[in-house]
Amino acid sequence: MLEGATMIQCFMKTNYTSYFSKGSLPRLFSASKIDASYSMYPRILHKHEDMLEILLVRSGSGVYIVDEKRYSIQKGDIIICNCNVLHDEDPTQSKNLNTYCCTLTNVEIIGFDKNCLIHKTACPVLHSNELFETMENLMGMIYFLLASDMEKMEEACSFLAVSLVALLLQIVHKTEMADSDNKKSTYELLGIRIKQYIDTHYDEALTLHSISEAMHINPYYLAHVFKDTIGYSPMRYTMRRRIGEAQSLLITTQYSVTQIANIVGYDNPNHFNLLFTKYVGMPPSKYRNSYTKEKG
Repeated sequence: MLEGATMIQCFMKTNYTSYFSKGSLPRLFSASKIDASYSMYPRILHKHEDMLEILLVRSGSGVYIVDEKRYSIQKGDIIICNCNVLHDEDPTQSKNLNTYCCTLTNVEIIGFDKNCLIHKTACPVLHSNELFETMENLMGMIYFLLASDMEKMEEACSFLAVSLVALLLQIVHKTEMADSDNKKSTYELLGIRIKQYIDTHYDEALTLHSISEAMHINPYYLAHVFKDTIGYSPMRYTMRRRIGEAQSLLITTQYSVTQIANIVGYDNPNHFNLLFTKYVGMPPSKYRNSYTKEKG
């Protein structure tokens, strides 16, 4: 044995927890190597209904648009585009931008929607940091094997893609941990955004699902965030918002009770009367008369 030579043997943990749903592994759909010279022919605003797209910036810089938000990107950045998320590149902002891109299907990660690698409210641009070289080599190998003339490379590429997703989940987890101090404020800001939407549209036919669709947030997550932040469920807040506005209109205007019911979003005045009485303690007409007498 050579002097100074060493052998280090590393062992797998036998009880590690998998990120992937039981019996389901991601499948590679395509791999691309995109050079700066191609930036004059960018892929225009688009989305993938049943695929996840992953991009790694090999060098250069630019601007990427994900879900209508613009993000500055540079060497080492990873852009994750969940399925059904609109994304685009601004070619006018690209400076020697070179990337790798992989699209995958059948991505079923525990705790995430299918073909999603981050939560809808998470930033889609992550930093690979110390894993950049590993990520670049892995995505480069996937592309090289898939683009080569060698036969039957598809399975090898698919398993490499599984490794790619597993590495990315490590980066996602580290990013979440690093942002843990700001998570509460981000959480609260989301609750405030939902509240602002309801305050703007409370007089429309709102449902939990219509709000979640408008804001592109899972309805159960939306309800959880809103209750934690505001203290009411979204629909209870909507009702209280309507009743509160109705009280103001009863006090400050001469609109009839039926007109006010319609203004605040109730097509059925009887239903409005019942709700108002339940939560205020008296019918709308009595409330108006009582307030007017007290004021006088």
